Amino acid sequence: MPEAERSSPCGALPPGFSAVPIHPATAHTPLRICVLVNQRPTATTGSHVRLRETCDATVLLGCLLDAKGTVHDWLELWLQNVDGLSASLPGLRSSFSNRTLDERWRIQTSGMAQAQPRALLGTGWEEVHPGPALLDVPAGQMKFAGAGGIEWSLCESDEALRTAGLPAYSDSLDRYLWQREAAGDKVFVPVTAGAPSNEKCREFSAALGKDADLLAFNLQGGLLRVVPLAPLELAEFADLLAGKPWKGFPLADKTLVLDEAHASLDDWQKIQQSGAHLFLGFKGRPGCLVEAFHLKVQLVAEMIRRVRDAIYHTQLPFLNLDGGSFRVRLNPVGQKLPLFWTASVALTKTGEAFALPVSGTESQYFIKPGTNAESIFLPQGLGRFVEGSGNVRLRRVTEERGRVIVEGTLVIEDRTTFSPHDLFWLRLPIAQGRVDLYGHCYSADGMARGEVRFRTIEQVLPAATVLALKAAEGVAFAKTPFQVVPLLSTPCDLYSLGVLAARVLLVNHENTLPIALDSLLSLAREVGSETDPAKPLIERVRAVLKRDERYRKELGPQRLSHDEQTAGQATALLPAELWEEVLAILVRFFPGTGPDSFRRDFGDAPVGALETVFNEPLAALDALLLRSRSLIVIDWTTNREIRATIDEIAAKLV
Repeated sequence: MPEAERSSPCGALPPGFSAVPIHPATAHTPLRICVLVNQRPTATTGSHVRLRETCDATVLLGCLLDAKGTVHDWLELWLQNVDGLSASLPGLRSSFSNRTLDERWRIQTSGMAQAQPRALLGTGWEEVHPGPALLDVPAGQMKFAGAGGIEWSLCESDEALRTAGLPAYSDSLDRYLWQREAAGDKVFVPVTAGAPSNEKCREFSAALGKDADLLAFNLQGGLLRVVPLAPLELAEFADLLAGKPWKGFPLADKTLVLDEAHASLDDWQKIQQSGAHLFLGFKGRPGCLVEAFHLKVQLVAEMIRRVRDAIYHTQLPFLNLDGGSFRVRLNPVGQKLPLFWTASVALTKTGEAFALPVSGTESQYFIKPGTNAESIFLPQGLGRFVEGSGNVRLRRVTEERGRVIVEGTLVIEDRTTFSPHDLFWLRLPIAQGRVDLYGHCYSADGMARGEVRFRTIEQVLPAATVLALKAAEGVAFAKTPFQVVPLLSTPCDLYSLGVLAARVLLVNHENTLPIALDSLLSLAREVGSETDPAKPLIERVRAVLKRDERYRKELGPQRLSHDEQTAGQATALLPAELWEEVLAILVRFFPGTGPDSFRRDFGDAPVGALETVFNEPLAALDALLLRSRSLIVIDWTTNREIRATIDEIAAKLV
């Protein structure tokens, strides 16, 4: 990393921790990329410091270390790990494979490198699988696992795996190590959870021999991504802007020593008075509130920009954005701006969406594998799926312009509530074999208990299949397998960003996120119910705030700060029209809540241009930032006093 791009040194390693190099120094820099190891469990092997897990990666804490043992920066080491997909939808696992995940990883890394060139430290392992490594912690050395002078490596040969009676690399999520150059019959080591094994397989510990006690690193031979550590959580930085000190980055029972840009954030009085963090800190509460407004709106805009850039390269939604998806890093002193203005937002999670191949249609459908748990940051039912079997009756089969639509009824024992946004799949046995149909469920008056009506999307099917379906109108198909998954796209991410914006702008020590979100959604529905379409949204927002004091109490500008103040006091410091404008933007983030929403529903995204969903909200926020920036360099309170005096004099002259 060039000298100008590095933070100032962070000092020595914390006691009880070691740094083992995983990538050597080069002629261009003496710094080595290292993984941090906690020696407390056992001084011989130690354990990795895990920051988090994603659906396809394990993220470890690392550092940039020089030859003298000085830490120059803290890093995140992203190791590809396919075990996170073991909870994917059973009927759709065939959509995933090692090859598709590798390509997905490379696209994500390439997009990151283009969007934020300084946010990626190249190792060469972003494209090529490294071998599994062993860490000799006492010696501070890494070596690639091997026996007899031959290293183990990830087996990507489909032919070799099939010959051994094992799942192919390209067609499965199972991974095996082998010694490609070894003579004789090959031995395979399964390294993913649940990978099939046979007589040609050995346990990794047995294959290592005398090195079995060393700490394993990247056992699956996963692709690697190295980025600078962003120490502050999104909520922590939002609270910091609101006047709540930051206690530091926790590391076991210690606090990680960071560079000078992140030091001294535990004393808000010093932050306010130093002049190093804010332009208007010296003005006390009025200055801090005004500047917090601008910086928080800027924070929301940067989150959207990061998401948009990532989706532009992958053409996949995230479907998992939440409070842990973003972290913030302050840049070092010396950029001629207060430190809070140098904050950069980092995406700390990759998306969990996978494209679902639907034959015979150009539409795009995405699924989110994993848990069904609900989250305040996600639209209701995002992780829900239903599968089973039931009796199917075909009501009508129509064909227009070569595309087929099938309507019918599914009879199931358990009454399940389906959303019109859900994607419905069923497989019918017909004379030509079987046909997969995709569509949507809906409710109908008079429907018997346990019955669900469905209508398929337009599909292109063979002529013989169409004839067989038409011949089956009125026929009942018993024990037909079906599956229902939510129909999702980037508007789901827009919803999540709206919730995160509420967390940044509307939550303080007196207001929780559930309360703020509930009030914001109520405001969205109320302003959307106005019958005059010609009336601008901001005027409708202003009218609702004026007639219902509860909204001003829960959604007023006083929520920008942790100081004790009323909505009226905060409005006296921040122009009311700007706050009304930010609320008018926020209510539009939630698809389908009213005619003002940026998107009609959670599937409303153009094919091949999913990122364009974020263009309109980002443009609205950027326009607001242009206006709010003037608050920092212009004294609006004084201007208002002058304007009031002018108006008073003008009135006397009339």
